[in-house]
Amino acid sequence: MRSSRRVSFSKARRCAAGLAGVIATLFTLMPLAGATFDAATLAASKSLEDKMGILGDKDAPTPAPPVIITENEANSYLKVHSSEFLPAGVKTPAVSAQPEHATAAADVDFDEVARMYPNPNDMGPKILAAMFHGTQHVTVVAKIQPQETGVLVQIESVVVGNTTVPSWLVDYLIQNVLQPRYKFDLSKPLPYPGHVTMIVLGAGQATFLRGPHVAR
Repeated sequence: MRSSRRVSFSKARRCAAGLAGVIATLFTLMPLAGATFDAATLAASKSLEDKMGILGDKDAPTPAPPVIITENEANSYLKVHSSEFLPAGVKTPAVSAQPEHATAAADVDFDEVARMYPNPNDMGPKILAAMFHGTQHVTVVAKIQPQETGVLVQIESVVVGNTTVPSWLVDYLIQNVLQPRYKFDLSKPLPYPGHVTMIVLGAGQATFLRGPHVAR
């Protein structure tokens, strides 16, 4: 039973990460090595971890009450755990939610990002390295549309410093750099966890509506 719950939690973590990942993977987050966190941050991070465990539990009650994840929980979880699944390159990440939209912001060291892609055939990072140098503040806004089987994500804007990145370059980076590297496909809805039927974004939170478990 415990082993099954670990598997379920792992799946929930991947599904929840998928929703955040369409924004967060435009960055590469870099928390300080050996960083310590205050009790409130640790508690909020643990709260999100517990909620992801609930979302991945196949034995959800019927009817299953909704699960609400707040910005504070999401940002606290990123502060504590981002080094476990995201590479180096970006500092001070923050995510926020509004109705039908999600935003991510961070301070990106483009020189560090360029060093992460030594392959001369990786044109996307080379173009970014030519356009931007040093540390710049980056903001990404995405539209989140609930569908029957998942959420459809559309990147609406990427702003680096005072420069709006052209949409053609954003599309190129998503299709040729981020999607192959992080194994997601924005042309299709990102799947819900097993018994989640819809994700509704509101001011400062995301609500996961639930029903009977569905294998996906």
